[in-house]
Amino acid sequence: MKMKIKLLSFLFFSSIIISSCVKENIINQPSTLIINNPYDSLDYNNNVIPPIPIDSNSFLGIHSYILATKCAQPACHDGAFEPDYRTVQSAYSTLVYAPVFKSSADSIFTYRVVPYDTTFSWLHERITTDDAVLGRMPLYDTLSKKQINRIEKWIMNGAPDIFGNIPNLPNSQPAFFGLVAYLTSNNYRVDTIRGNSSVNPFMVPSNQEVDIWFGVYDDITLPPLMGVRKIKLSTNPANFSSVVSNDLLTESVPFYAPAFNTGPAPYFLHYKVNTSNYNSGDIVYMRIYVQDSDHAFATEIPSGFSQYYYQSYFSFVVQ
Repeated sequence: MKMKIKLLSFLFFSSIIISSCVKENIINQPSTLIINNPYDSLDYNNNVIPPIPIDSNSFLGIHSYILATKCAQPACHDGAFEPDYRTVQSAYSTLVYAPVFKSSADSIFTYRVVPYDTTFSWLHERITTDDAVLGRMPLYDTLSKKQINRIEKWIMNGAPDIFGNIPNLPNSQPAFFGLVAYLTSNNYRVDTIRGNSSVNPFMVPSNQEVDIWFGVYDDITLPPLMGVRKIKLSTNPANFSSVVSNDLLTESVPFYAPAFNTGPAPYFLHYKVNTSNYNSGDIVYMRIYVQDSDHAFATEIPSGFSQYYYQSYFSFVVQ
């Protein structure tokens, strides 16, 4: 009996050992299956693509070789102020038909670049002037005669953009630059009396005539030549549709008065309001309507969609 038990035990442990050896051999047996990497067959071309030559006479060339290198300097035309020469797009949009803010003493310049015309292009004036006070641009560098000729040629060819398109004169609607009001009895200015906010209704005394001037400008039409020059007054800021309009008074010679944060500007249109027509405490909102020669409809300033502070600025309160 003992012999049988010993024999069975021997056979059992032998089978375990054999099984273990077989499994070990299978695990350690190297695989003969090779999986191909699909990326191994790709041809990586490490050759550098040569740059495409830029035409020096194109606006892209003028920006790349002149404006970006000589003018887009720190605290200058690098976005600190216009023209903005940081990119070719910003340079073009702030040059061609872009309005001039600082002009010459005779104020003959309206745009920085006028296609086909170097005489009235402010850019050309700034890079060629001999005025010691104004100063030639760039202030801390100089453009060669060849570089100036490239800019001249680009302007005289119509100032095309980087795609070769010739720009059209902008067709903007009339806009507003300021409002001033005076008592006609003593010429005392009252539009600045607005309490604790510059956009509050300005205060006017009762039983007085107030002369209110409206600063309007347009890219084509002078204010005296505008087809529509009207005004509406309402004590309800949301209701102008039922209000009768009146003619604005128009002067052929402008009245010069302050504009928004600037010096004297030309005012052509005004209206005289008698405050005896209103009660004390009434807030009277104003809207003017002007139409230039390029639009079929009059422009409302401010419109019903303007911000409330804009509409509030265009109002007065009777004391």
